[in-house]
Amino acid sequence: MLNILASGTLVNDPVERRSVTGKPYCTASLRVPAEDSEAVLVSVIAFAGDAVQALLALQRGDSVAVAGRAKLSSWEKDGEQRHGLSVVADKVLSVYQIEKKRRQAVREIEDVAA
Repeated sequence: MLNILASGTLVNDPVERRSVTGKPYCTASLRVPAEDSEAVLVSVIAFAGDAVQALLALQRGDSVAVAGRAKLSSWEKDGEQRHGLSVVADKVLSVYQIEKKRRQAVREIEDVAA
């Protein structure tokens, strides 16, 4: 198992799902650019409440970074060998979370100064 931090662009809207016990989780796909080759498709699944909510706040085309446990995968399509990653995301970070944290920090500074 690999621990990974991957950043890329969502290729579809994240989808909320429910387990057989009714617990919510989320799936998504990321396109992660690679330096000297074709971009890697990363399949993401999130079970942690914060990660699920962070993914569901996003949509196709948004930039996002995910951190978690990864597993390499490979398959053949049209006679060509393809490779990818599957990630169980423990943490999700997007521009939206960064902006939210900055606004919160500014509010806290203003509260202290008042």
